[in-house]
Amino acid sequence: MDVEFIKKEFKKIQNYFAAGNYEKVIEKTKVLLKKDNSQVPFYNLIGLSYRQLGKNDLAEDIFRKGLKKFPSNISILSNIGALYRVLGRYEEAEKFLTLALEQNEKSFIALCNLANVKRERNQNDEAIVLYEKAYKINDKNETILKNLAGAYQIGNKFEQSKKLLLEMNAKFPNNASADHMYSSIHTYKENDEHRDAMISKLSNTNITKEGLAFLNFAIGKSYADIKDHSESAKYFIKANDLYFSLLNHYKFSTEKKIFEIIKEHFKNFNFKDLESYTEPNLIFIVGLPRSGTTLTHQIISSHSKVYGAGELTILNDLFNKEIFEEEFLKIFEQNFDGNSNFRKLSNQTYDKFRQFNKKIILDKAPLNFRWIGFIKMLFPLSKIIHCKRNLKDTALSIYKNVFDGGSLPWSYNQDTLVEFIQMYNDLMTFWHQKLPNQIYDCEYENLVSDQINETKKLINFCNLSWEENCIDFTKNDTGIKTVSISQARKPIYKTSVKLSDKYDSSLEFLKKIKD
Repeated sequence: MDVEFIKKEFKKIQNYFAAGNYEKVIEKTKVLLKKDNSQVPFYNLIGLSYRQLGKNDLAEDIFRKGLKKFPSNISILSNIGALYRVLGRYEEAEKFLTLALEQNEKSFIALCNLANVKRERNQNDEAIVLYEKAYKINDKNETILKNLAGAYQIGNKFEQSKKLLLEMNAKFPNNASADHMYSSIHTYKENDEHRDAMISKLSNTNITKEGLAFLNFAIGKSYADIKDHSESAKYFIKANDLYFSLLNHYKFSTEKKIFEIIKEHFKNFNFKDLESYTEPNLIFIVGLPRSGTTLTHQIISSHSKVYGAGELTILNDLFNKEIFEEEFLKIFEQNFDGNSNFRKLSNQTYDKFRQFNKKIILDKAPLNFRWIGFIKMLFPLSKIIHCKRNLKDTALSIYKNVFDGGSLPWSYNQDTLVEFIQMYNDLMTFWHQKLPNQIYDCEYENLVSDQINETKKLINFCNLSWEENCIDFTKNDTGIKTVSISQARKPIYKTSVKLSDKYDSSLEFLKKIKD
């Protein structure tokens, strides 16, 4: 065995990995693995590279081979646990990450990954405990500071989050995400030190373009808090333009194609009589983002029989991947209930929801409105609540916010934002025609003006018995992970109704939106 050759090649491979040349990493490391299969880093490098390339089956396979040879290795256990988290296989993720911590209870990577699993399973208190342990081991890691601050926010521990974000700001002044997170839970005044600090930060040449976008969103929010609408609009425009410029590979035409495929697939489809008077197994809250979905989620999940799971990615992960595949669409044919492939898909998808809780699962991923027809086929006992809000107010609220991981790329451009809202409106009209009386329209303006009666209608539609808990939803300790994180902890307020009127002269695109 040529040890010097392996050392030189391994150094090259590390450089390839750092540069993001994952195909080269796999090619070169496989050669080394054949020469010496006793090196743990070889398994990790190949597995991590496959994961970066989206080849998760191959990543799992190589990690499994590594574990067969090194069943107690912390790094492989942590990496396969992190992979299973990404795949939504949470029980397996917990199993391997727990095994890693049994080897070393102070493994920073295993603690962070297990905390991430707990957070995604809505076990936020357990996530905080794990994040805090990791923080004590290394309080100079940007990711752990950000994740712990985020977990505090989810858990309604805003002051603890603010303190940590200020610490993050001091340690990593070029990381503007701390400023943006801080702004989401801070109410600004006329003369505010944090606003001044953010404005001065805009001239920092070390801040990335994404960071500058975060700063502009946060500064825009700060001016909105003091009702300086024209000044806030200037910063929101800068923020959105900056963020949209980062989305080089985004094609709005793909978005449009999805809507076209859905309408074409269902245009001649006649749904069976799906009226049900039993308790549902699943409840879906759908609509545009910022249309009251989080408020509605908090109200319904206050019921003792309902588990509020937040915004699950289960359906979006499935349909965004498969919607363009003709073979997949064929599963949903007229005789779907007698189709073994359909039953298998229905059962597998349902099991993904059930892993969160055994109560009625409430999913509030807004863009599930696209999949309403598929939902009613897969889960005929489910209930669908469509959150509606004044479209101009909704558009303004979308435009004022940045969403995790650029998940709504159409929202950062005024033209695509307007067109997406038009497509949404058209599709919802289509679904109402196809499924009369199967979709409950929950109007935000009615909900905030007549909370008790509108809440009773909601609970009745879900075929649930009335509970007073649903009125005092602020006591609901369900974790909130959306941009509505601070608003949803407050009693119902009406100040956002018709707020878009204040921006008409500053944001011209709002005039193009018709209810």
